[in-house]
Amino acid sequence: MTADLGEHFAGLEAGRLCVARCGACGESRFPPKPVCPHCRVSRGIEWFTAAGTGTVWSFAVFHKAYFPPPGPQPPYAVAVVLLTEGIKIISNVTGDGVRVGMPVRASFKRVNGVALVRFHPA
Repeated sequence: MTADLGEHFAGLEAGRLCVARCGACGESRFPPKPVCPHCRVSRGIEWFTAAGTGTVWSFAVFHKAYFPPPGPQPPYAVAVVLLTEGIKIISNVTGDGVRVGMPVRASFKRVNGVALVRFHPA
């Protein structure tokens, strides 16, 4: 079963980073799963707007273009960002000197008509 990410994508369209939390225990998670990995209850998902701040948990710098422009062009960083709310999300981090533990903040942009979240040093 795949997660319904409609609320997440609608949030990106509005310039917000929307993530899910369990309706039973309140633990945040992304992407949402039908059963909460924390309390093992399937009581529904509540969506909320995250602060959009966090730290780089892990990252890799890509030196090959996998997509034509306007896709990311090398070198570019793909990171696992640990949000302030305790959720990990994968995205690009812009700027030089990306490092583990670096504070970042979300920004939103449109690429080929699709709303995306990117992170930059805070």
